[in-house]
Amino acid sequence: MDRSINKKIGTNYLQLDTPSLVLDIDAFKFNLDTINFKLNSIDLSVRIDVNSHLSKDILNLQLNGFSNALGISSSNVGQASIFSQMTDDILIDSPIISSDKLDSLININAKCAYNSLVQLQAVDHSKLSGVYIKIFEGEIDEFDSNILSYIIENKIKINGIIVEFSNYKSKKDNVVSKFIESYPELNKITNNFIASGKISISEYELLDSNFTEIIISKLPLIDNEITENNEEELKESIKIISSVLSIPDNDRMVLDTGQKAINIDYGFPKIKGIKSAEVQYLSAEHTNIFVEKSELKEFNLQDKIEIIPNDISSVLNQFDSISIIRNEKLLSIFEVSARGVYK
Repeated sequence: MDRSINKKIGTNYLQLDTPSLVLDIDAFKFNLDTINFKLNSIDLSVRIDVNSHLSKDILNLQLNGFSNALGISSSNVGQASIFSQMTDDILIDSPIISSDKLDSLININAKCAYNSLVQLQAVDHSKLSGVYIKIFEGEIDEFDSNILSYIIENKIKINGIIVEFSNYKSKKDNVVSKFIESYPELNKITNNFIASGKISISEYELLDSNFTEIIISKLPLIDNEITENNEEELKESIKIISSVLSIPDNDRMVLDTGQKAINIDYGFPKIKGIKSAEVQYLSAEHTNIFVEKSELKEFNLQDKIEIIPNDISSVLNQFDSISIIRNEKLLSIFEVSARGVYK
């Protein structure tokens, strides 16, 4: 995707070059304060998933905005290295097996997560100062107890057990307590249990009281998925600005923003402010939208259209920067610091 043309501070956000990724900083901070208040009320420590935004500037706001911020979670060693100067508490939420990557892990004092006995047996534990164990909520009943036996026998330090929720509608109370009852050996290795995955704000108070920590992913960035699964009043914070490229039919418009800017693996985006708008399909650089004739006649070429992605985490990696706005005017530019870091 082409790099956006730089605009002067104070430029109205609808005059930005398109496609542009735009973040309303006041809405972001409102959402952060709302979430922070909720988490403080149940005394949960916070770990921030940098993979959800890839930005040092956003991480800085989160570390200072969450009262109980511990550190970060990242998806790989490369990401962790970029953010390692901002915190010394780093979890890599994936298994690291190779010797070279383990050496890189040591250099930034990070720890990673394993979810099977085979993975644990393949690692040189003399290189590690501790590990996390990851369990998917739907697989707790099938948990391999040999993992615990192996940990105890080999005196492996466990920093915590991550429970990953894959569904906003899944039950989140008594999850850990039932797990402890089934595997009393857990008491020998850790009392740190971490909630992760699809957890809405309204579910925070429903979490098993044994949880001591929570990994915050896309919040306080608000996309379609977050809006649909949170009953709390959160403010729209991030969106993509696009331009009308053509109006080829009396019920269709084409935008200058396609899959190079909007990842659709997790669903189509939504169009703001046009009641009848329905995204039909996206090519690499264009989006085709059905719009009823009565509304379409109000638009002209180069008019700006606001797009809300279904999953913002998969969109951030498409942009070099985020335009930060306040009162609809450009305030500053945040770099997407870890764009393209996959290893």
